[in-house]
Amino acid sequence: FCSAGRGAAFAMVSLIGCVAPHRISVLVAAIASGTLADDWPACQEQNTVIRNAGRALFTNLQGFGATVGCFQDDCQNSDKFVASSVESCTKVCLSLPECEFWVWGQEEGEQKCWFRLGDDGREAGEGWISGARSCTPPGQAATGMGNTECWVEGFNYDTCCDPKFGPSGNAQCWDGVFNYDRCCFPKDEL
Repeated sequence: FCSAGRGAAFAMVSLIGCVAPHRISVLVAAIASGTLADDWPACQEQNTVIRNAGRALFTNLQGFGATVGCFQDDCQNSDKFVASSVESCTKVCLSLPECEFWVWGQEEGEQKCWFRLGDDGREAGEGWISGARSCTPPGQAATGMGNTECWVEGFNYDTCCDPKFGPSGNAQCWDGVFNYDRCCFPKDEL
């Protein structure tokens, strides 16, 4: 996890230290053009899609609230989901440590988010919007998986909701107050 919190010079050094070497030129160009995270929505790449190209990020999106529009109808192992806004894409990408790029566009008549490990497969696409992980609305923060109100006394998403426990999660986590549906999905919709 990379963080900057001691002024502009420290932030720059920290940020560059967090970027893969092959992406530093992109970062320098972003700095020069002024398209860093605080430059929302100018950081969005309009009419640009980033296709799979072997760089799709397949992960458990269900814990962030994804329930439909996932790859092969499996939101526990998908690179996409139906979402209500582009901000849903930015929030989930920011919450996934491996995510480098998000994509917002339409598939089969539904608006969806996609997540990418890199920008291989970048191409023009009418109506599509793409952005780097750092392209987020002001003040947006990463979110935890599931309903964070449930994670007390040593319980957490991984120990209770991991797909390895089956469709109802880990039975040892549930009682009259806490259950799979309440705890394994976030309170707020995407």
